[in-house]
Amino acid sequence: MTVSLNSTVTNLERFLATATRISNYISIGFLLVMPLPVFFDVIARFTFRGSIPGGIEIESYMLLIIVFLGVAFIQINEGHIRIEFLVSRFPKWVQNLLDSFNYLISSLFFALMSSQLIMQGIKKIQDNIISYDLEIPIYIFWFIAALGVLLLAIVVALDFLRVLQRSIDDQRLPWLVLALAAACFILIVPLLGLVPSGLSGASAGVLGMCFLFVLLFLGMPIGFGMALTGLLGMIVTYKGVLPSLAMLGIGPYNTAASYMLTVVPLFILMGEFAYHSGISEDLFETANKWLGRMPGGLAMSSVVGCAGFSAVCGDSLATAVTMGTVALPGMKKHKYNMSLSTGCLAAGGTMGILIPPSVGFIFYAIVTEESIGRLFVAGILPGLLLAGLFSGMIYARAKIDPKLAPRGEPTTFMEKIISLKGVIGMLALFVLILGGILGGIFSPVEGGAIGSVGAFVYALIRRRVNKKMIMLSLQEALSITCKLLLILIGVGVLGYFLAATRLPFALANFVTGLEVSRYIIFAAVIIFFIILGCLLNVIPMILLVLPTIFPAIVALGFDPIWFGVITVLTMEMGQITPPIGVNVFAIASVAKDVPMEDIFRGIFPFFLCMVACVVLLVIFPQIALYLPGLFFG
Repeated sequence: MTVSLNSTVTNLERFLATATRISNYISIGFLLVMPLPVFFDVIARFTFRGSIPGGIEIESYMLLIIVFLGVAFIQINEGHIRIEFLVSRFPKWVQNLLDSFNYLISSLFFALMSSQLIMQGIKKIQDNIISYDLEIPIYIFWFIAALGVLLLAIVVALDFLRVLQRSIDDQRLPWLVLALAAACFILIVPLLGLVPSGLSGASAGVLGMCFLFVLLFLGMPIGFGMALTGLLGMIVTYKGVLPSLAMLGIGPYNTAASYMLTVVPLFILMGEFAYHSGISEDLFETANKWLGRMPGGLAMSSVVGCAGFSAVCGDSLATAVTMGTVALPGMKKHKYNMSLSTGCLAAGGTMGILIPPSVGFIFYAIVTEESIGRLFVAGILPGLLLAGLFSGMIYARAKIDPKLAPRGEPTTFMEKIISLKGVIGMLALFVLILGGILGGIFSPVEGGAIGSVGAFVYALIRRRVNKKMIMLSLQEALSITCKLLLILIGVGVLGYFLAATRLPFALANFVTGLEVSRYIIFAAVIIFFIILGCLLNVIPMILLVLPTIFPAIVALGFDPIWFGVITVLTMEMGQITPPIGVNVFAIASVAKDVPMEDIFRGIFPFFLCMVACVVLLVIFPQIALYLPGLFFG
């Protein structure tokens, strides 16, 4: 049996290596050209007073192809986002059993999803449905989606066979049989219509969310767990299998073929091009020329560099790692305290998702249906405030104890002026994107396309463009996009279940009925966000918890734009706190000679600055709301 299983795994690996590589190249090709139709549509609108026919459909179908043909490659090479904090502490044989359970039920689930997408495609053939603008038979895209999901199902099945072999080698057969039986029972029994009766909608919703969190903390990828819970929850709520299966085919397609969601890969691609253009080195060098001679000048330059890089890259991890690579060598050379140095970089990275254009705000807007433009503008002053608090704290500590952060070399005024050329690229992109959105010249989606083209042109001017740079940018952007969109597909399926149970609205009614101050409830939400931030990146957290929490927050009378800023900021606090602190681990990968406890120790003063920023936003909400009110009325 062992030989046969090994042979099956080997043959499957060969097939999938080729198939996923081909699908990945197709996704990369479409991602490369994705900004162009939107970019040329904007140019045509202002030059010829016209537009590209079917531009929205072109972008929607490209996004669908990118996502569905990319998810399998991501799974086979990196794996999709999951919570590993609890699972990683189990013995290895227990981890193998949990993975056997997760991968078996997931592979069966995705095979089922693929079959439903095929059935929906067949219906489109029978009904002879074509796209509105391009008049293309849309069954083609349903079958592409089905193919991508089927490929994902096979990849997950391969993962299952691998861990199955390890579990067999561990000689834990009784436990293995129990895990596999549980996976089959959980999925198959509801499909046979054997579901509990008499549950109210709210009760089903609560049980469903409890089931979801059990799956996630036992290691199931977040997107997998949300979609699976959504299907099973719909079967229980609707008391019918066929309508729930139909929604399983329709929901993922509608999510991936959404024109509004094309804003996600476009802004991510812009950040990748900006990163590889060398803009981070320019920003740090300019900040260092102006601030380096001051107490703690290099550390403050790092914070300012993080803030500047955040204006072209909407991700905290990328900001922390990029600026860490640029700034740490200089701080080591000038004998800076490494705890302070690494702490300011890990904390400075949190501004990557606060200062616009922010991918975090984009997903907040998608979940809550708020204005992306308003959220972008709302993040400007809080982002600058946070940078000011970080810099002020560094200056005060360096003034009190000069050995922590010695002064740098003096520079002439002319050198300072000349160094400003290093910020031209960042400022041009920032003004172009945000100015265009605020001025009503183009939409956020169009801003993403123009930003990605602009970042590429800037890299071209800097002579940083080559085949390797383009492939690295595209592959990383594809990886992030597929991981996040798969979670969003899961959110979509889960959303059908939550809508049926009306759990978010029941929770809102319950919260508003409590005879306590709304600020006590708000404080509890903030603490929950900080704790959850220790386990997850910001965007998966937003997608996971906001659908249920947001209606209650609005019902309590809090401004949704203001709460968006608070949400992103507090969730980012979890990115630098123990036990996980993903930004800390990112900096540790750059500063390999600095002990982890030193980095966490250096984080604490910056964490207090973030707490102070939240308090100031609560006391003075106009810090976040003034600019949106000014620009949007």
